[in-house]
Amino acid sequence: MIRTSLTLGFVLTSLAIPAFAENELTPLPAPEARPYPYEILGLQPGDPLDDILAVYAERSDAAPTSESEVLRVQSPDGAVFEFTYQQFSRIGDVGVHGRLANAEQDQVTATLSSDVMEQRPMAIHRSMRQPSETLPEPLELKAQIEGLYGPPSRVEIDGRTMTLTYAWSTEGFIPDLDAFGTLKHEETDTFGGRERTTISEYELCGNARHYRNDVSYRFEYPRDEEIKTGCLATFTVTYRGEPGSTLIGFSLVDYELGRQHMAELDRQIVEALAGEEVEASDMDL
Repeated sequence: MIRTSLTLGFVLTSLAIPAFAENELTPLPAPEARPYPYEILGLQPGDPLDDILAVYAERSDAAPTSESEVLRVQSPDGAVFEFTYQQFSRIGDVGVHGRLANAEQDQVTATLSSDVMEQRPMAIHRSMRQPSETLPEPLELKAQIEGLYGPPSRVEIDGRTMTLTYAWSTEGFIPDLDAFGTLKHEETDTFGGRERTTISEYELCGNARHYRNDVSYRFEYPRDEEIKTGCLATFTVTYRGEPGSTLIGFSLVDYELGRQHMAELDRQIVEALAGEEVEASDMDL
C-alpha cells in the first residue's frame, strides 16, 4: 500500500519486513481520565495495554492475535522514518469461516495506538454470538444498559434488531441526537479556473465524507481531514436476533484520543524528516 502527498512528496509505504533500523517514538504523558462512564469488560480507551492483556488472560487461555505493519515514510530528499505499528490485539477470533458459519463467539478487539501513546487502545469492541435462548431479549438488554448509563442518545428498534447509541461531543453528553439537528460543512475549491463552494450537511458523531470516521492511523501530510470533528466518543450497543442465534455487539470509540494520537505521530514524523542529518558512510573507497 502506497500513499503519496503530491504537495510535499512524502511517501508512505507499508512493509512486511523492516528495511532500515527503526526510529524511536517519544511517548506522550498518559491521557487524562476519560469523562464518559462507558466500559467494556471494565476497560476504557486510554487504559494501559497491560490492563487489556490482563483481562484477555482472565478470559482466554489462548494467546491474543494481532496484526502489525512497518510504516516507512520517505521525504522528498530521501530521508526515511520507519517504525512498527501494532494495529490491534484480539481474543476469541473464530476467523472468516467461523463468522460465515455463524459459529458461537465472544470476541474482544482493542484498536491500538503506536508507541506515541504506549500502545494504549483508542477503541474497544466486543461481539458475541450465542444461541438465542441463552441471551436476553432486546428490551431486556436495553433495560440493563439504561440501568448502567441512563437513556441513550438514540434508540433504534425494528423487531429483533436494535441499536443503542451514546454520544459525547467535546461539549459533553448528547442526550438526544435526533433533536440535535444537522451541521453544515463548507468546502471551497477551484474548478475550471473558478472558485466554487460546496455545502454539505452532517450529524455530529455521525458519518460524514469530509472527515475520517475511525481512529486507525495512516500518514498523510498535509492533512485535509480531521477525525470526527466535534465528537469526543461514542458507545454503541447492537443487537441482531437471527434464527437459532443472536449477535450482540459493543463498541466504544474515543475519537479525541485518535485525534491526539494522529497529531503527535504526524508531528514527530515530519519533525524528524525535516531536521534529519545524514551521516557519511565509511566505505573503503
